[in-house]
Amino acid sequence: MNRVPAEQSVYATVLAWGTGIGFVLLVAGFALYVSGIVPPHVPPERLPSLWTLSAAEYLRETGMGGGWDWLRLAHRGDIMNLGGIAWLAGCSVACLAAVIPAYRARGERAYVAICVLEIAVIAMAASGLLTGGH
Repeated sequence: MNRVPAEQSVYATVLAWGTGIGFVLLVAGFALYVSGIVPPHVPPERLPSLWTLSAAEYLRETGMGGGWDWLRLAHRGDIMNLGGIAWLAGCSVACLAAVIPAYRARGERAYVAICVLEIAVIAMAASGLLTGGH
């Protein structure tokens, strides 16, 4: 019988909870949007005329900014789903952070360093600091 290493169980548990919460956020946000309980930033009837635009034109026409600017509109029905997507995108950070204590306790410094570096790379990518001039 193969025993599952503790860090794998911790990673899997955090991932299961994180993705479960993310799924609930996505479904709830979508339900609030389609039900009309939470009004959208961009009315649905306006979408067909906006779909042909480039991303930059779309943002300009809708009064939205790029990057993390969506947070200021997170209370709008069509934008709040991005919260669930951002949550899901961040699940791996929580999983990596959760396994660091197990690696540290066993003295596995290389794995601790890998986890820390992965978290740093994800944080840097999410920050928007490395946009390549866009």
